[in-house]
Amino acid sequence: MPAHRIARTGIDLSRVAQRYATPLRLAYLLCIAIATLLHVGFDPAPENVLWRLRRAIDPPAAFKDLVDAARNVALFLGWGATWVLTAPAPTTRRDVLVATLLGAIASLTVESIQLVSPLRTASMFDVATNTLGSLLGALTLWLVERRATVDMRRGTLIGVPGWLPGGAMLMTAVSLAFAPSSRATIVISWAASPFERARVVASSPAIDVQWHALSVDAAAWLVVGVLVAAAISDRTGRVRRSQLVAWLLIVPTLLWMAHLGRAMSGLQRESITWIVQSTAVAVGLLAGFAAMPVWRRAVAARSSRAYQCAGLTAAVGALMSWTPAWWVVVSANVAAFSWRQLVPMMSLFQRQDLSSVFLVLQKAGIGAAVGACLAARKRVGEPRPGVRGALLYAAILELGQLFVPGRYPDVTDVLITGAAAGLVAVLVARADRGARQPA
Repeated sequence: MPAHRIARTGIDLSRVAQRYATPLRLAYLLCIAIATLLHVGFDPAPENVLWRLRRAIDPPAAFKDLVDAARNVALFLGWGATWVLTAPAPTTRRDVLVATLLGAIASLTVESIQLVSPLRTASMFDVATNTLGSLLGALTLWLVERRATVDMRRGTLIGVPGWLPGGAMLMTAVSLAFAPSSRATIVISWAASPFERARVVASSPAIDVQWHALSVDAAAWLVVGVLVAAAISDRTGRVRRSQLVAWLLIVPTLLWMAHLGRAMSGLQRESITWIVQSTAVAVGLLAGFAAMPVWRRAVAARSSRAYQCAGLTAAVGALMSWTPAWWVVVSANVAAFSWRQLVPMMSLFQRQDLSSVFLVLQKAGIGAAVGACLAARKRVGEPRPGVRGALLYAAILELGQLFVPGRYPDVTDVLITGAAAGLVAVLVARADRGARQPA
């Protein structure tokens, strides 16, 4: 191997993350500030501040609060993950505790500032969900790092545990089931109770969806099936019964929960979507099992396998981003690009619905899946492409939308996709360090 390749391969991303821990953490706090303090206004009148404080301590409950809770958890999940992945390796319980406490402090700070805002609503419920998000983000990354370290010691199909890209792609597919990227999701019930909304949705006639609009759903679930098959036969090439049972429980349950969530949110029911998604994942799983032995023999290098998996997941991301928005009439109704798409977090601030949470998870899932595959190549001695390749991919996805009817690029999506890829790459590097040490 040439010297310059050896030098690039030797870069430890986990050490780089620790070196720049402070600016990375401050950057994420800035994203939180932008998301929570845009258009905050200023009204310091004592009587108004006192009234807002009483409302914050005993906030009213409505469906909008469920949306805010989901958005808060998703936003602070990233904070917990960022803190853990920029802390010294390996992660400890103390890292999880510190990330949670600092998330709570950041949330209290934001909510305190909102007490002087006539436009934003402070709430102790927000503090609780923000803190929960910080805890879940830190705890999840800690547990994933520990499990990945163990699996890497035992050997893997592509250089990292197959459940890393498989799980990330599953997150994208489930998010697509809730909030499809190729068609509009219309609310048909505003009933107060989620169960009442689900009843209204179930009693309403299902709408037909054109086949071309289901192409993204079918492709995403097909790839989930293939990657799950790779994860089940990750080490030995033989089907592991425990892994098979676990995945066969997880995948259908999440798909069912996605459609149940749609109904409880009052979103329209689609006649054939769940059949297409279920069939696609089943076909992908069977095709994956059939192809695994042949693939192992035909492609011996783990770096090449990782690159092919990256290409497969990247193709799904491109299909998601570059499929025309079929509900838009290509005329004056096409969404126009504006300067707001160049401001980080602005698009999320403008959208106050539950679907926006799942749109974030879609982008994060694709970024994490691609990032895991590219990090696998780096781990087994192939320095390119790496994190920069994932960032370039994220940028190309958005710029390509300039030429797609009904779509437009958004810098927030670039940040989400690229950050997810970077976080997974650092996670892989941390687990790799642990795997190389004596058990």
